[in-house]
Amino acid sequence: MVLPGVTGWEIWAGLPGAPLELRTTSEQANAGGIVDLPAGDVMHVFRVRDATVMPFKTNTADESLFEDVAQMHCERMGVKADPFAGQLLDFFVTEKTEESAAITAVVLRAPEEGQLPPRSPKFFDYSPRVYPFVGNGVALWKELGHWVFAFYRSGQMLYAQSTANDEALPDANLARDIWLAMKQLGFQGISVVIDSVMVWHPDGEQGDASALAGVFEVPVQVAARPDPVVPSTECRLLPADVFAERRAAQKRKQVITALGSIAAVLVLFLLWAGWGVLAEMRETNQLKAQALAMQPERDAYSRHKSKWRELAPLVEEDQWPVETLYRITKCMPMPKGVIRLREANIGNNEIRIKGEANQSPPIGQFSYAINKSAELSRFKFTAPPPSNTAKGWTFEIQGAVPQDQP
Repeated sequence: MVLPGVTGWEIWAGLPGAPLELRTTSEQANAGGIVDLPAGDVMHVFRVRDATVMPFKTNTADESLFEDVAQMHCERMGVKADPFAGQLLDFFVTEKTEESAAITAVVLRAPEEGQLPPRSPKFFDYSPRVYPFVGNGVALWKELGHWVFAFYRSGQMLYAQSTANDEALPDANLARDIWLAMKQLGFQGISVVIDSVMVWHPDGEQGDASALAGVFEVPVQVAARPDPVVPSTECRLLPADVFAERRAAQKRKQVITALGSIAAVLVLFLLWAGWGVLAEMRETNQLKAQALAMQPERDAYSRHKSKWRELAPLVEEDQWPVETLYRITKCMPMPKGVIRLREANIGNNEIRIKGEANQSPPIGQFSYAINKSAELSRFKFTAPPPSNTAKGWTFEIQGAVPQDQP
């Protein structure tokens, strides 16, 4: 834990769940100048002056709305977190009923260069939250040479403020700052109950409360600042550079995971494909053997099919010229006699018919009926426009079996 001390930054360390012990104290004004951080995860504790604390009451007990309500309250108070500087807004519930809640919003100022430890912290928190306080009251202590104070409600931080006071002992100016903060919170409807006043003096119990001794209605206790502890509730404050670093690390992890998955899938695919190729090769060889065994039957079938094709004009009704002519006459329009056939040349694969009519419409009907006849569907018919003569109209229709048909 990198913690703001009386004159410099303190390094506290310990095992999870065990008390922390002070390792070293650095005189560096900025945490970025700390060297030789102990191994392990780092928690950076922001100074009181690094954030603005704004307690307020809300008329809803729906926790899903608390973040939006806290953000709107901060903007209404003229404090807006930079959305491009990371997660700079967090809130803590100090009191909750069935219909309302008391919330303390904390807006962090974006850290400047050198204000964070040289090794990227894994956790962040706010200094008034790491000091145990019992009950309701106010605590004062020094951070990097200046006095700071925080109001607590039921042991939880209600409000915190940094001062410019760097006197050795609490004086009247510091007492006035505390009194003004209490009044200001009272105007906002936030009641501050003072059951105890703690001065965590740099000299410990040998220190002096000085001007604070007669200000409050309760006695002022002077003691050494308590050892810090890891808060029970999580703090979500996260500066932009650490946020970006975590996102980059997460992307790298996702890329590595994706590449590993792709490699695993590729290996499985190659194994599956190899097995499939072997199976297909075996199946192909089996089919080749079966085809070779059936070759005599295939050759006999091919010879039979060829001979049957030669005999088709004799044995297949669709190729009989008389049958074909009959089917053509069935397409002639009614009444009979409007179309007269003068010549019909009919072969196995070709037809050419000539005829005449007194008018041209029956010729068109005849040509259309031939093209639509299901019985003549194996032929593709063409017909030039009919000719008009002194005796009437003459026409010619030709049909042929397409080359791709047997």
